[in-house]
Amino acid sequence: MTPKSFLKDTPNSTHILAYRPDIDGLRALAVLLVLIYHAFPKWAHGGFIGVDIFFVISGFLITSIILKGLSTNTFSFVWFYCKRIIRIFPALLLILASSILLGWFFLFPSELQILGKHLISAVGFFSNFTYLSEAGYFDSRAVEKPLLHLWSLAIEEQFYIIWPFILWLGYKCKLRIALLIVVLWVISFALNIDYAHHSPVLDFYSPQSRFWELLTGAFIANLALSQNGAGRIPLPSWVSYSLPQIVSILGFAMLVVGVTVTYAHSRFPAWLALLPVLGATLLIAAGPRAWINQYFLASRPMVALGLISYPLYLWHWILLSYAQIWGPVFVVQRLVLVALSVLLAWLTYLFIEKPLRNNDSVKQKALVLLLGMAIVLACALVFSKNGFEQRPLNQITQFEFSGEDGGNGGFQEDGCGLSDPSLNHFFASCLQDRREPAQFALIGDSHATSLWPGLIRTSAPPYRWLTINGPGGPQNMRPYLSNVRQNVSAKDSVYTDKAVEQLIANPNIKVVLLTFSSNSLLPSMADANEYDQAEAYKGLDSVVTKLITNHKKIVLLVDNPHLASPQDCFHRKVGISALDNFNQIEPACEMPIDQYLAFTAKYRAVLNKLALAHPTAVYVFDATPYLCSKEQGVCSYQKEGRRMYSYGAHVSDYAAGKVGEPLNQYLTGIVSRK
Repeated sequence: MTPKSFLKDTPNSTHILAYRPDIDGLRALAVLLVLIYHAFPKWAHGGFIGVDIFFVISGFLITSIILKGLSTNTFSFVWFYCKRIIRIFPALLLILASSILLGWFFLFPSELQILGKHLISAVGFFSNFTYLSEAGYFDSRAVEKPLLHLWSLAIEEQFYIIWPFILWLGYKCKLRIALLIVVLWVISFALNIDYAHHSPVLDFYSPQSRFWELLTGAFIANLALSQNGAGRIPLPSWVSYSLPQIVSILGFAMLVVGVTVTYAHSRFPAWLALLPVLGATLLIAAGPRAWINQYFLASRPMVALGLISYPLYLWHWILLSYAQIWGPVFVVQRLVLVALSVLLAWLTYLFIEKPLRNNDSVKQKALVLLLGMAIVLACALVFSKNGFEQRPLNQITQFEFSGEDGGNGGFQEDGCGLSDPSLNHFFASCLQDRREPAQFALIGDSHATSLWPGLIRTSAPPYRWLTINGPGGPQNMRPYLSNVRQNVSAKDSVYTDKAVEQLIANPNIKVVLLTFSSNSLLPSMADANEYDQAEAYKGLDSVVTKLITNHKKIVLLVDNPHLASPQDCFHRKVGISALDNFNQIEPACEMPIDQYLAFTAKYRAVLNKLALAHPTAVYVFDATPYLCSKEQGVCSYQKEGRRMYSYGAHVSDYAAGKVGEPLNQYLTGIVSRK
């Protein structure tokens, strides 16, 4: 038989597997679990195990096709991968193109760049590695990644790439395929258990810790093929009838238990994944005549849903994700989105997937689809480099960049007057004003970094600035890190201590500004007890005392209010006039000043206590009047039409300048005091 006959869908093709409607029904069950979990998490908190069911089905079907082709000497790598492309690419291309279109209208420039990176990983089928490097699947911001769900498709494709070669090599070397599968299964499952204890996120996304799920389906495929050959043990008729019923009931029960006992915070896959994997395996092994398979899984509604399960999996998440990027999505809206997902999935199956599944011009269709992927890749590369700040139908760029105000004014240069040259590479960065020697120094965490441009830009001669950041980012420069508090790592305190030593050794430095996230000093904030406050005071005092002893004055900058993430603060405008009045501030993006002062009272008390203990050397500067609106009585994401925050709780460049001007004047006054 020629390679082409391997793909010819006719009854005479020896590779063709007997169609099992119950497997389509199992697909439907899997996608329903995932869809309900994503749209209504409380309704099926363990619904994400549907992905594990998909893995088992994929392993079973792909292995069945490969083994059938190898056993009849009709297997061809070229035709196998062409058929995979025709099966996977059409709906995926539509989803990627839709993501590009929606992203063009809805995403901020910085988000469009991230989408570009995610598109690249989707085209290359390494999305699982990309999301592994970013955050966990259950991260609170995961919903804002429209292509997050493609991590599972990436794992399947990675399996499809290597598995045919392993099976082919096993046949050529006359290995026992069952033993080969078992050995690989044990290795993969052992890695799964190991990763679960040391790196749960790696365990979730890693192909080597997930392949055992596909290999479980592969084992059943090999077993089924072996039983169809010689040597099958005859069983009594009552056993042949009863055994599938017991197996299917047990398998279905395992799926029910799996959904019930699995939560987003569960250690997963680990041991828990055995429930959906073995449950799906038992349902497949039970065969189409088992009651559950025949009357439930093979029912017309389940089969119909199973036929569109792949495009439904692709569509539902992208719609839910973009909807939640736009704004809050409630139950009725989610129901509408689910219905829309089903409609789009059915149209995708009917007009895109089904017409391409015939075996005419297989190679040509595969090449055209590869070209389509190349075009998507080109768009992705452009997006990842350029957020397209000027999009004609898009007004959000004015909002996003309204916080820019000139950066450091071009006055910044490397170097910060270190007395020990060997430390040039010890710190991540040392920056200073190139115009004149610095008399003011800034140390702190990322909140200090966001303030730096405004300080240097609004400074006046001769009072210029320098700043020091530790390696691995400014988070290693928290000013209280001197091993006083138990939750501080010894390795982190080294950088702050070294920075203080260098400032002490610099005779030009008159004032040191300390600024850092209030959460890093008092993580519990309003609920902090006396012990927490005492520990925070001791940690901060240990740094301050060193500077005071060496004739430096210290200014403690009160941290800015912490509001919602910037991208959540405004409804996104897409150039449609009817939607322009949606540009309202979300409640989480503003806070009454009185509420802010009450919430941070204990944190402020620590700073004020330190100033009282050192009345001639330590001062507290409160930037609240410059960040908040006294007239309106609120601390808001915007003030006077300008954006006050850049990312997270970090002030914008504009806000840094508004704080920098009075702060520079305040520090100048301190220096002039005798």
